[in-house]
Amino acid sequence: MDPGSLPSAPYVRTLIEAEAAAAERAERSETDLSRRLRGADVTLLARLDGCASVVVAALRDLGLDGHPSGWKPHDLAARAFADALAHRRPHVWARVAEMSAQAEWAERSLDGIRAHHVELPPGDLHYRRLASTAQDLRNYLADGGTLKRGPLRSSAQRQAEPLLAAVTVDGVPPTTPELLDVLFAELMVRMACQELQYVWEAAGVSFPADVPLADRVARFSRAHARLTRIREALPALEETAELLGASGLGVPLTHPLQWHGYVAALESALLGVGVDRAAADLAALLASIGAEDDDPPELREAVDAIAARDAARYGRALAALADGRHDRALQLRCEELLGRVSAVHPDLAYLLAATDGDAVWPARMERWDQAWAWARAAGRLSALPAAPGAGHPAGPPPDLGRRLAEAEARLRDIGTELSAARAWGACLARLASGAADPYEIVPAWIVPLWRVPDVVPPRPDSFDVVIVDGENGAGAEALFVLWLAPRLILAGPPGPRSRPRGPLPPGPIDPRTGLFETLLAHFTAPAQAPAREPIQEPVQEPEPVFQEPEPVPEPDEPEETEERPYGVVRRGRSIVSYRRPELVEFVERIARREPDLDDEQIIELARRLLGCPEDEALLVGARLRFAVEAYREGRAQ
Repeated sequence: MDPGSLPSAPYVRTLIEAEAAAAERAERSETDLSRRLRGADVTLLARLDGCASVVVAALRDLGLDGHPSGWKPHDLAARAFADALAHRRPHVWARVAEMSAQAEWAERSLDGIRAHHVELPPGDLHYRRLASTAQDLRNYLADGGTLKRGPLRSSAQRQAEPLLAAVTVDGVPPTTPELLDVLFAELMVRMACQELQYVWEAAGVSFPADVPLADRVARFSRAHARLTRIREALPALEETAELLGASGLGVPLTHPLQWHGYVAALESALLGVGVDRAAADLAALLASIGAEDDDPPELREAVDAIAARDAARYGRALAALADGRHDRALQLRCEELLGRVSAVHPDLAYLLAATDGDAVWPARMERWDQAWAWARAAGRLSALPAAPGAGHPAGPPPDLGRRLAEAEARLRDIGTELSAARAWGACLARLASGAADPYEIVPAWIVPLWRVPDVVPPRPDSFDVVIVDGENGAGAEALFVLWLAPRLILAGPPGPRSRPRGPLPPGPIDPRTGLFETLLAHFTAPAQAPAREPIQEPVQEPEPVFQEPEPVPEPDEPEETEERPYGVVRRGRSIVSYRRPELVEFVERIARREPDLDDEQIIELARRLLGCPEDEALLVGARLRFAVEAYREGRAQ
């Protein structure tokens, strides 16, 4: 059997634990009533549970979810629930419930006049008569009437004179329609409170009348909200009584204590049903597995574990069954491979089977896979063409060498493109993160000198400049770097191999001669003109030993110089031909001539005045920026 078709170990553990927990709780809370309810029909228990849930939720919302002995006796919700169970004064509570709309109206009306203060005379007042008088006077004034003195007073004014004399709204007599509206609303709210007081006292609940009007209205509103929650649960109570009466269980529900005992018994009965349901689920699970006598022992162990309610044992049996199935699959695979070997080499197959003995199947399978991989590799090698005379007269394809050369050239081009893309990617990443200024970033390759022919394409002028470390002791064999760039910079002092030993006579280059002295002898010879422009860029003080002499202008291109306020400037000259002190002095002249310029503006003006080649834009910016910083530091000192 496939272990994947069996229920998982966590699922079986959940069923077993649910059965045990339900059985324990049911046994602990079992009563005579719970045993009777447990024997009832499952459908009846489900309907009773639904009704009980509605009532329990209402009591929990009202704070009455504990034992009835802890309920407050003056709590109107507890009194209403007890009267509902005992069927006491149903008409009175119905009348109280009908006044909920009156309580809501009083709360809304009081909110409309909460900003005003109405002062009424002390004593028992007839609010209805005062409200009618205030309404008549308000209608008279709203129709254009006015208050007068003497016999010309209107009947509405004469009737309202006691009211005008004893009542104030916001500290003044109510002599305008707006003030009379406020007074009328105040009187109507007081009348509503009187009616609410009457109906609640009929139900046995009393509210204090000597509190502020706003507090009194709020008390009535909260009371009706609690009563409404109890009234919402009454249909569930009635349905519960009908179901219990029709079932013949004879469960009395006339007191909160009886209701509490009934709910506990119903919960215990439902727990018992849950125990039965969990046991039925486990029995169905055993039936679905359907172990037979010829099944593997691991499957029989899993069935026995479920029957014994041992979740850990079932998990171990399930894991053992999966391992056994995996071992069986490996065994079948080995038998298949052994059959294939036996078909072509019976002796080898016999030898493999005899020497393997009773080894574990996973280890045997690993050896088979290794042997099979070697066989496939040997087959592919045997299918490749070989040189003539080695059993393959035809030999390799005629264009095999050309294809190999093309592949190697393509590999070099791809490596070059990849390196360039990575270099630009690193530059752009630094710019995006703000870690460097654009003028401080110059894409470059750093390669050991002896690796240059392997990693750099041998194309002329493929780089702007080549910088060689003078301390590496490079010899004359490094002259090939002149092919890669139009400019060469020797950085640092010459190495031990390149120490000058006196002037060298012109002639063939000695392989033992260092690169530094070779270039020195070549470019300082009077009879030779340099094919390229090797320039040493000083990196640190003191100045390097090798310095390029001033280039001689061509006869057909006269030197273009002009006197300017910033000094002698030769436009178009390479930036690498300027020494560092010259650039610092040049920047200083600009700063003194134009004191209002900042550093960036000085660099831009110097760039325009020098007119260096366009392909040196990054190098010009870097050197001018360094010159400006050196000038600023010199001034600060």
